Parts: sequence; C-alpha cells; structure tokens
Amino acid sequence: MNDTLHYYCIAHAPFAWKMPDFMTMVGSGDYVPERGLAMSELLTPEKALANRYLGEYLALFEIRRRLIAEKATGFVGFCHYRRFALTEPIGVLNGFNYHAHPDMLARVKPEHFYGDGKTPIVPISVTFAGTVLQQYEANGVARDMLMFFGDAIDCGVITNLEAANFLSNPSFITAPTVAYIPVQWFVEIVHDLELVMSRYYRHHYAQRPGYADRSMAFCCERLQAFLLSKRIAAWGADKVISRALVRLDAAYPNT
Repeated sequence: MNDTLHYYCIAHAPFAWKMPDFMTMVGSGDYVPERGLAMSELLTPEKALANRYLGEYLALFEIRRRLIAEKATGFVGFCHYRRFALTEPIGVLNGFNYHAHPDMLARVKPEHFYGDGKTPIVPISVTFAGTVLQQYEANGVARDMLMFFGDAIDCGVITNLEAANFLSNPSFITAPTVAYIPVQWFVEIVHDLELVMSRYYRHHYAQRPGYADRSMAFCCERLQAFLLSKRIAAWGADKVISRALVRLDAAYPNT
C-alpha cells in the first residue's frame, strides 16, 4: 500500500451504515457528513447545488483540484455510499451488479476495496441490446449525447473516429466513477470531462424535465467510460481487476 491512501466516498444524503475509516466522506449538494468534506462548505451554496444536474461530477472536479494541490501520487479510489468496486464482491449477482444488504458491508475487508494498492480495480464493461447511443436515447435525448461528444471532439479530447466507434458500440463501463485507479488517470480524465462539460454547458445544454435534467452527468459518465477503457487497454486488460459492482439494497436478505 501507499503511505497515503486516497479513497473517497460520495454521498448526497445521510445513510444508516458505517463506512470504513480509511475513506474520506464527500457530501454533495447541501449534505454535510459528520467527517470529511462538504461541497456546500468548499463552494458557494449556489455552486454546490449544481449537483442537481452534474451529479457526483461536481465533487470529482473538486477532488481533482485537491489531489493536484497535494501533489498526490499512486492510486486513488472512489465509491458511492451504495455502490462499490470490490476485489471480492458480496451479495447476489442480479444483472450486471451484485446486490447486497447494507449489513453485509461490515464483513468486507479493507484490502477488498484497494487490493494490493498498485493494481487498478474497475467495473466490468456491460453489453446492451443496442448501441451506446441507442441505449442513451431509450432513457434520455440522443441529441444531448451527440452534442456532448461533438464538444469532446472540438476540445481535442477524442477523435471523430473514436466518437463514432464508441457511440455505435453496444458495450461500455456503466459506472466508471466507482473504481480504484492511478491518480494520474483520474486527474487527466476528470480534467477532460470538466473541459467538455464547460463547453457543453455554454453552448449546447438544454434543460430537461425532472431526472433527465442530469444530462451532463449522464454524458460525462459515457465519455468517462470511454476514456477509462482507453487507459485500461494501454495498461493491459489482463493486468487490471475487473468486477461487477456491488450495490447495497435493503430488499436483499443478509446472508
């Protein structure tokens, strides 16, 4: 393990179970955790509430700046209060996630979150019936994804061919924000995401009703999936730990 363990857990509201002590809690929106960081205290209240359409990415942008200021090296881990990338999953596999009762989290060993400290731990890539673009259109507005990836091209983050190949592919990493990866990967990827998001917000963002208003977060998630997959391929897919994620669900029995 590295001398300093960088591991962040992002939550937008209080929850009943205890997280491991090595994790830094990060409260998004107006949520202030008992320990750790709160976006409402690090940013202005108005900016902190931008999580309503940026999701966890607002916190990731801030964490990137903190890691740079700290001159962090080695690896950094991320989880949500209900979703984890573990070397040894718990619970019952249902679809492409393991579902586990929250009480089971107490049984997970610390090393199952970060392994040997020098091997990436990433979610599996999931294959859908349609392409990435078709899958997005089934739950959102394809125009938003097309504009977002067009902005990524104009920002120099991806090429036209990369965008075409990814959006016409049926497979992608569905939750790339939950992982244990090199700090350099995270800093570079999140820099590119913030760059593209800023351009998209200025020129192409369209307000959507309800949950669909998080289009920027959903588009960031797809672009991050692509950027992470590139780094996994360069590292060597056989040299990373790829697992279905664990999702805490009180409806599942504690077995």
